[in-house]
Amino acid sequence: MLTFRMPLPTFAAKCHFVFIGLALALLGGCSQQATAASVDNCGSVDRLIVALRFVKAIYPELAGKEVSVAFSPGTGTFVSSAIEADDLRIQFDNKDLWHSSNKTSERQDNTTPTINSNDGIELPFYVYFDFIGPSRPVTPRRLACRPVKFTSVAAYKEMEKVKNVLNAHPEWSDEEELKAARKLGLRYGPEDKASMLKIIPLKKLEEFYGPLQIKKASFSMNVGTKCVQCSFALPNWLVSASEFRGSHNLVIVVEPFFGKITSISQSH
Repeated sequence: MLTFRMPLPTFAAKCHFVFIGLALALLGGCSQQATAASVDNCGSVDRLIVALRFVKAIYPELAGKEVSVAFSPGTGTFVSSAIEADDLRIQFDNKDLWHSSNKTSERQDNTTPTINSNDGIELPFYVYFDFIGPSRPVTPRRLACRPVKFTSVAAYKEMEKVKNVLNAHPEWSDEEELKAARKLGLRYGPEDKASMLKIIPLKKLEEFYGPLQIKKASFSMNVGTKCVQCSFALPNWLVSASEFRGSHNLVIVVEPFFGKITSISQSH
């Protein structure tokens, strides 16, 4: 089960464990009313459940794993007090497994599945959710039931390695940059568009956003202008998907090392 890394009194801790257990039970068989695709009025518990379901949907590597979980408001510090679920950051980290003197319990702990860092998910792993929908200046803030914005640190280590190498060589051509990035593990380059699109969990995303259709996908190695002592390297895929119902589009950013989604945002 998932546990909080929060210094809570025993009674409060048990309540939180029950809450998380309930949330996870709803991950697999949650009704459509818990998804933003079908309902607009939801509460904090619903948004938290949606966030956990969302993580499980696009990062199935975390399913069935023993990890600790911490929450923070927005992009702030992880705290032990209550927080709002309007926008929040979730941290998944290693769990200190409990070993009893019972040999059976020890054997179960020793065989607990662990996170494989070779798939772009490395602990501690951070994700950020924003459920605050866009609103006009004269209207109250509106909370959505599906992520308006989502980011993660998938493939962070690989991205940092490539950025350090490419930023040191602004004189390189696009071909030279791609060749260097390939040597550092980049799998989905400009000629791998079809393969990249196949691994986007579109059906899973439709559980939250409704029917989607890929409109276009483009690969880029850099953002901004190349220059000495500048940070311009940022290889990624930018995928645009339109909703069949509604006037929104999804902008999906996919890292090119493992094909993991690192960002999703709604646009009109």
